[in-house]
Amino acid sequence: MGGCMTDLKMRASVSYLEAAIESLIDSGEVESSVDDSSLEHHFTPTIEDYGARLYARQCSVPKDMVFTGKLHRHPHIVSLISGKMAIVSEDGRKVVTAPSTWAAPAGSKRAFYALEDSVLLNVHITKIKDETDLDKLEEEVIAPSYSSIGLEEPNYKLLE
Repeated sequence: MGGCMTDLKMRASVSYLEAAIESLIDSGEVESSVDDSSLEHHFTPTIEDYGARLYARQCSVPKDMVFTGKLHRHPHIVSLISGKMAIVSEDGRKVVTAPSTWAAPAGSKRAFYALEDSVLLNVHITKIKDETDLDKLEEEVIAPSYSSIGLEEPNYKLLE
């Protein structure tokens, strides 16, 4: 996809979808399908030379589930291990069939539609040593907002 305007429009699209999903669930118009998916956490031992370790989040996603991913603070690796998904991000729209792996930049956030039952994996570098402190770990790899990592917040007016 092209220039900055397209990127900002895609950012707004993904954020708007996330807000719409949350609103529909909160109003009771649709049910959350989070219970139909599973999330596993995997860790390597700390590599002392680097003072860090690898942390992987593996998510099983049922066919027809629509969701948005987290906003990530740092670049990381994403793999679609099995299945087929339609993905929208600032990089544009694409259909990805497993197996497929790509590098995601810092500040990336994606919307997903599972065209088949799928398994998605994100791999991050972390300095968190305690595997049971998932809140602290998520605080390290997930940003609360675009502005918290020096990026422009989504502008819904771009969608008009």
